[in-house]
Amino acid sequence: MTSKKLNIYLHDLRDNPEYTVLFSHAHQLNKMEHMLSASAAIPTHLIEYCKLGPISHNQLILLAANASVAARLKHMTPSILQKLQKIGWQISSIKIRIQQPAGDSHATSFSKRQRDPKPRISSAGIESLNRLANTLADSELKNSIQQLLKKQS
Repeated sequence: MTSKKLNIYLHDLRDNPEYTVLFSHAHQLNKMEHMLSASAAIPTHLIEYCKLGPISHNQLILLAANASVAARLKHMTPSILQKLQKIGWQISSIKIRIQQPAGDSHATSFSKRQRDPKPRISSAGIESLNRLANTLADSELKNSIQQLLKKQS
């Protein structure tokens, strides 16, 4: 039901003259992404980990999901450029950038690992650190361990 409501809302926005340019740009970008996938310029095992970035001054920016994908794409840049030019893309260079995860947004197709903002110590680790702190004489190390344990509670 939500999907249907969203489609109705988007259809209404599409008819609004204020959003014509935005929808036109989104449609063009979507068309280019499909062309990129269909061109086989980027191998299928990598295409799912990259997205089109902006194109300006005849320079295409490809956004890679991580450093490993970016490194592979950089090595393949001459081949990718040649294939895209062959199918009619008006670009003279390609830059590879690493895309930063966008919080909780689902706008990117990259698989994301959610990171716990506060690393947790296991209960066994906490017990071991407590035992260690109890055996230590008053010192900077003992104080540091106790402060760490307080942060974990």
